[in-house]
Amino acid sequence: MALTFRHRWLKLVPLMLCVPAAGYAAWQAPVIEGWFVERTRDAGFVLSSLSIEGMERSRRSEVLAALDVDDGMPLLAIDLGQMQKQLEALPWVKRAEVTRVLPGELHIRLTERHAYALWQDKGRVYVIDADGTVITTRGVKEFAHLMLVVGDGAQGRVHALQTMLDETPELAAKVRTAVRVGERRWDLIFDNGIRVKLPEDDQVPYGAQAAWSRFVEYENKHRLLEREVMVIDMRLPDRMVLRVSPDGHKRMEADESLT
Repeated sequence: MALTFRHRWLKLVPLMLCVPAAGYAAWQAPVIEGWFVERTRDAGFVLSSLSIEGMERSRRSEVLAALDVDDGMPLLAIDLGQMQKQLEALPWVKRAEVTRVLPGELHIRLTERHAYALWQDKGRVYVIDADGTVITTRGVKEFAHLMLVVGDGAQGRVHALQTMLDETPELAAKVRTAVRVGERRWDLIFDNGIRVKLPEDDQVPYGAQAAWSRFVEYENKHRLLEREVMVIDMRLPDRMVLRVSPDGHKRMEADESLT
């Protein structure tokens, strides 16, 4: 008479418990390990169900390829650590948890990265997360609404920059591009093309944070972004330097001719 699943498992327990502590290392030997895996297969511990949680951006085909498992393979023969590494090597996967659920389920929980900004470097554009980790170069157009940061080191400073800008969300929403200059400071380009030059991030006593706060104050008072200027230079602590646009020059010349 065939043993039920419960009886098969109970039959295995004495064999597992009878291994003396001093001989534990011997269970790592390939022959013994293979024997043990086969006994668990006989007892019904084989993969029959796979559940994946948290998969949104990741492609199912890529996740399954990283798992590299088949129905019916011994559940206890699966290397969970290696599987985790393979999953976390996928573009969108930040963290993966792999769990066996006896008798036959493998449960995968993925924590995916979130697209935070676009980074342009040496002519290529990447989708990056808040830590500056490159996610992918695929489907960049889908993320065109995100701020574009440009230059060496820009990806690693994007979160600090966005945090500073978000103190004034209405202005932050108008910043389309941030250019990292010399890996030390930012030029901010607004949606109307006006460029605002900030000093070095950590410059004391007048750095990027102080300059941005001054710019916000001036913008609220004088509507600088509505004026005919090309560049607003905020790098000097005691003055603001404006570079007038060609149209602005023409208007100034026209005004002078009327005087």
